Amino acid sequence: RMIGVDLDGTLLGRDGRVSDAHLAAVRRARDAGVLVVPCTGRGWRESLHPLKQLNGEGPGVFITGASIADVATGAALDLAVIDPHLALEIVENLHDEPEASLVFHDEQSVGYDYLVTGRGELSENTRWWFERTGASVRFEKRVTLDDLHHALRVCVVATERRIGQMKNHLRRHMEGRILFHSFEAVQKPETGESLHIMEIFAPGVDKWRGLTWIADDRGIAHHEIAVIGDEVNDLGMIASSGCGVAMGNAIDSVKAVANHVTRDCEHDGVAHAIDRLMDGAWG
Repeated sequence: RMIGVDLDGTLLGRDGRVSDAHLAAVRRARDAGVLVVPCTGRGWRESLHPLKQLNGEGPGVFITGASIADVATGAALDLAVIDPHLALEIVENLHDEPEASLVFHDEQSVGYDYLVTGRGELSENTRWWFERTGASVRFEKRVTLDDLHHALRVCVVATERRIGQMKNHLRRHMEGRILFHSFEAVQKPETGESLHIMEIFAPGVDKWRGLTWIADDRGIAHHEIAVIGDEVNDLGMIASSGCGVAMGNAIDSVKAVANHVTRDCEHDGVAHAIDRLMDGAWG
C-alpha cells in the first residue's frame, strides 16, 4: 500500500533527473492506489526539481526522516529536532575544524535552510550545491543556544579521510548521544574532486521513522510498506520494511539486508522494482 523511494542514486540518474520509465512506473503505482513517498536526505527545497517531475501530492520524508512535509508546499507535518543543548555541543566540537558546519533548519520555522557556522570554510562543492538548489543560507561564525532550537541536522562536507577523523573525534566525545553516518556527496560536475558528507541527527532519526509516521497517519500497516534505496541512510528502512529493495548500484551493506536487488539507477531499476512489486513477484 506504500512504496518509499530514495532520490539520489535511486530514482534520480546521474543527470539529476527522473527517467521517463521511472515516471511511468510511479504513475502506474499511484493509479493502482499505492502511496508513493519520496524519501531523501535532501531538504524539501533541495528536492523541488525531482518533486515537480513526479507531480505528486501528499507527504514526503526529507532530511533522512528528520522532516515529514507536504511535497507540494513544503509545509512541515512532523519534525524531529535535535535538542538545542546537544546541537550546541555538536557545533562546538566541530568549531575549529577547517571545514564549516552546516546546521539544517526547517525554513518555514526560522526563515532559512542552512546555518553555516564554525571557523572552517565552505567547499566549492557546497557553494555549488547551494546555488543549484536555491537553498537559503545564514552565516554565523559563532552560534548560541537561541540559534539552535529548530536544528534538524548538522553536517560537514569534506574528503573521506577528513570525515573519518571527525567521526572518530565525535565517537570519543558523543558516542551514544547522537546518530551519524557518512557517504559520498553529490559532486559538482567536472571538478575531479571526491567529497563525502557526514550527517548528524538526534537519536532514532532515520527514513523508517518518517515512513512509519506517514503509515500510522494513513492507517497503513508497517508490513505493507515496500522501500527502494541504495545508501547507508537507507539501511534502516530497507531492513525494517515489509519488502526492502536495493538498487543494483547500492552499497554492499544495503544489498546484504535487502529482500531483492533491482537494476541500477542508470537502467531504470526503480521501474523494474515497482513492476515486480505490483505484479506480486516481489513481496
